[in-house]
Amino acid sequence: MKNKAFRIIVLAVALTLLLSTAAFAAMNASAYITATNAWITRSGNTVEVNFSIVGNGTMEKIGVKYIYLYEKNGNSWDLVKTFAYTDSLYEDIMMDSDIGAHAGYLSYSGSASKNYYADCRFYAEKNGGSDTIQQDTPTSYGTP
Repeated sequence: MKNKAFRIIVLAVALTLLLSTAAFAAMNASAYITATNAWITRSGNTVEVNFSIVGNGTMEKIGVKYIYLYEKNGNSWDLVKTFAYTDSLYEDIMMDSDIGAHAGYLSYSGSASKNYYADCRFYAEKNGGSDTIQQDTPTSYGTP
């Protein structure tokens, strides 16, 4: 119950932010996807990748197909975690059906001192057509 309430709150906040920024929505617009947003929140060693997507009407499938989480090590960014909607652990969090928008988050146990960013692949499908939009989160900086 708490998780569902949290998802509703996250979705409401995300929709408010997304719909109030016309330029951002236009930048990501497609025939299937009106707007996307992705960001990282941190608490200690926990890295949370948050995401939201708004479809162009009720979509048969809507969400994020893949999230690639990167960690900064020296001068390079290393892929440390791949979240895929086809994984039964993440399927319900990453993808929804017969709805106009979707939001959620996934957690990773990282390091408080490391920098992270995520590459998100948003997806929407309707009437046999679909679209995918790639969006990176801003870098989340660790504590020195």
